Amino acid sequence: MSKVIELSSRLIRNPYPQNPKLCAAQTLPLQGESDFLAISLLPVGNIPVLLSFSEHYQLLVELLECVDHSGVEIETILLRMQMPAGGRMPKLFLQERVLMLQDVQTEELILHKAGKPYLVIEDTLVRHPLESGRNNICIRICTAEDSDNLVAMISEKLLNLGFDNVEQIVRERTV
Repeated sequence: MSKVIELSSRLIRNPYPQNPKLCAAQTLPLQGESDFLAISLLPVGNIPVLLSFSEHYQLLVELLECVDHSGVEIETILLRMQMPAGGRMPKLFLQERVLMLQDVQTEELILHKAGKPYLVIEDTLVRHPLESGRNNICIRICTAEDSDNLVAMISEKLLNLGFDNVEQIVRERTV
């Protein structure tokens, strides 16, 4: 019987503090009163923006590299992609086993019922001031193999990238 291991954490600092940042803030071309009124109605969150679009991709790539270096056989990787997703997709996202979705639950259920080994990365990392999110990440690993090495690698990577205490929940997979 296989198990599902869920790792969850919250980003509390910028993962790449030593990297120079290209300012992504741009002034909107506001001209008339209606433009200013429209922009004033946009929601403003109180969750800090701790990384950029490109840093978000870099973070996901580093997590995918943990999978590759762990030796655990994962057939399918589901990435929950937030829209808009600015910038070029990293090559690692274009592997056949990587599926980028906005709703991963349906695909995860299909893989779960089929008994396939998979990994899910869902996050709500805020990359822009007008974006909603909680700066949380949830990673689910489902495999019949011993995945302790992968769990340890991902947990260590998350801590090194500025995530808070990584919580782990293990459940048996029932089909």
